Amino acid sequence: MKVEIYGLIKKEPFQKALYCAQDLYEAHPKIFQKPEIHGLLEFDWTAYLFVKKRELGGRYWKYTSPVLVILNNEVLGSDEDFRKWAEENHSCYDYRPLALYSTLGNEAYINTLYERNRIFVSMLITIGGERCGPLLFELYSDILPKTCENFRALCTGEKGLVPKNEVESYKMHYKGTLFFRLVRNGWIQGGDVLHSRGNDGCSIYGRTFEDENFAIKHDRRGILSMANAGRHTNDSQFFITLAPTPWMDNLYVAFGRVIEGSLTLDLMEEVPTQNERPTKDICISEIQIMDPKDLSTKLC
Repeated sequence: MKVEIYGLIKKEPFQKALYCAQDLYEAHPKIFQKPEIHGLLEFDWTAYLFVKKRELGGRYWKYTSPVLVILNNEVLGSDEDFRKWAEENHSCYDYRPLALYSTLGNEAYINTLYERNRIFVSMLITIGGERCGPLLFELYSDILPKTCENFRALCTGEKGLVPKNEVESYKMHYKGTLFFRLVRNGWIQGGDVLHSRGNDGCSIYGRTFEDENFAIKHDRRGILSMANAGRHTNDSQFFITLAPTPWMDNLYVAFGRVIEGSLTLDLMEEVPTQNERPTKDICISEIQIMDPKDLSTKLC
């Protein structure tokens, strides 16, 4: 028998289903294949579940469990459905304490991020001065080190002020800047470190810097990419895709993605616009680099 498990890697129900599948495999190796385990981060899980709900329809439109168990290519349901089935059909019971699953979930989440050896950026977004929610980005610093370093430094504000002319200076920090352009089902753009209007920006390498590479595709919602005014004109402006935008490939340098914050991005996209400008301020109110080994560094 084939068992597949998809779910939020950090959540107790996912860990329960995972260990139930392992228990069945170890107890009955001639009956069960090695289980296929897919521990997902929040943004990927939300996208997976949305597609699955459309595929299954019916009662699954209201499905809220953070795990989905598939048995022999047929959906069985949640961790509770799986455990009940395991008990009734194979006398497989769970004697582990709930607190253990919480610990296992946290460890799995931390290890997943740490093993990627990438930069993680945590943002807190406000809309119209009211809290909206957090976003967590994974930067592909192993693939685009120069582009990611530009973004990272602008997240910390470590470069301070950079003079533009005799009276104006770029504040080299994303904190307090606005998302100034919103194209529904397209992208949302920010990163103007002068006036947040969308007509200026500055990189840490000088006014602009070159296109590093086009290895990352704009193939899904949540891709983080550099805005530009043509080839080799990257500065501080960036955007987040709100849908797959393959026409952007080889035109804009994608360098990261949203891994947590589905609801936050949904709320940002819902802000009314006039000529593609949000009618309410969508602001980066707080921002910091997240240390995967220290969850207190993640804004929430």
